[in-house]
Amino acid sequence: MNEREMSFFGQYRTLNIIMLWLFFITMMLLFVPFTDIAPVLAERVEENRQYLYIALIVCAANFAAQLISSFFMRLSSRHLQKRLDAQLKQSVSRLDFAERALLREFVLQRKSVLALPLDEPTVRSLVESGILKIMPLPPDENDKYKMAISKAARPYITYKAIGLSRGHMSEESISQIMAARPEYARVRAPMPRAYRGSRAA
Repeated sequence: MNEREMSFFGQYRTLNIIMLWLFFITMMLLFVPFTDIAPVLAERVEENRQYLYIALIVCAANFAAQLISSFFMRLSSRHLQKRLDAQLKQSVSRLDFAERALLREFVLQRKSVLALPLDEPTVRSLVESGILKIMPLPPDENDKYKMAISKAARPYITYKAIGLSRGHMSEESISQIMAARPEYARVRAPMPRAYRGSRAA
């Protein structure tokens, strides 16, 4: 059961508890023989048997309606997920030069999360297509947001898709890849303290 279905049933939690109790009590009154142990109760049950059956039908109809709704919700969720996966696959297959260069940074820097400027067109394009996901963290002092490759897009972000190879690469290919690295995605190493001191002096 996914989050959407859990949310759906959570909305009716109180109703379901009441209906469940009503269902079991009605079943007990209808099918447990009270004639010998509680004659008065048995008489009352017999007088109101038609209403008890109506209550039983209402309970069963409620549960059946929720099961049917859950079934169609699951079908809808699967259809939506397939459509989103197809869109992601298509977006990855159409990555331009700048987008591939940015995604390579996750490999070159060996990081799963990078600080990136949202106002950069390449970054914004990857976020809008669902390939990059903004982490729920405030931006840093440079107005950069922590971003990661979305879980849904990861299966499609292969070495081949971003212009890399797991095998041997020529010096020319390596030079082209390094030259294409986006400046805004690079992490500048902090200046050594001793060097900063000598510069200040």
